[in-house]
Amino acid sequence: MGLSYHRVMVKGMVIWGISVTCYATTSLNVAQDIWPPYVMDTPIGEGIAHDIVTQGLVRAGYKFAYQHKPWARVLKETYYGKNDIIVAIWKSAERERKYHFTEPYLYNHLAVISRAGNDKFDYQGLDSLNGLKVALIDNYAYPSDLLDHPNIEPVPSSDLTTSFRLLLSHRADVVVSDEFVALWTLKEAKLPHGRFHFSANKLATNSLHAAVRKSHPLSQQIVYSLNYHFRTIDEVKLGELKKKYGLEKIELERP
Repeated sequence: MGLSYHRVMVKGMVIWGISVTCYATTSLNVAQDIWPPYVMDTPIGEGIAHDIVTQGLVRAGYKFAYQHKPWARVLKETYYGKNDIIVAIWKSAERERKYHFTEPYLYNHLAVISRAGNDKFDYQGLDSLNGLKVALIDNYAYPSDLLDHPNIEPVPSSDLTTSFRLLLSHRADVVVSDEFVALWTLKEAKLPHGRFHFSANKLATNSLHAAVRKSHPLSQQIVYSLNYHFRTIDEVKLGELKKKYGLEKIELERP
């Protein structure tokens, strides 16, 4: 069975109604790149974003198969129909032409990270990046004002571990990453945290969504079902997920 919702106006008040649809024969292909602690493949679990979204699919009655794939492949295969759902994705104008997005369910705070010591850099706005080499991961939807910045030198990177190694080898001056992802990556790559400096000022905050390929016949219904789940997720279960992944301070966005 699948849950969806609709708004009804009664004397100026919005009342959310729930409708139920059967999806017993619907099998979805769900894909995502490894992006700890949001998407993982560890004894701890598979990540808070993975758990929130897949629990929503289970709650709505969808059958699905889940796979980890490289990010560029996830985007391409979803657009061309091999995958149906992306678990965790940032919005951009280009991506909105390709996929239907859910409402945000988490927010990513983008940190600016430099080498520690004499090379320490403190972010003070976009102009403070003038003349710097900035490591940017391929196919990531960084804020447009960063991507279009005329006075930085973008340094392409395949993943965050590579970005940190570019930083340590002086081939990049700063790295831009979600703060939690950066901390997990340093730990997993066994890179000493003390060699890196996290600027106190964040570059931006990106909303995190799930996305469904537009060509899927139930794309809008899947989005509605996930949005309903995000709106009504149990606070106790959410707290358990936060504790499980060491993210007690992170906030779930209520649409």
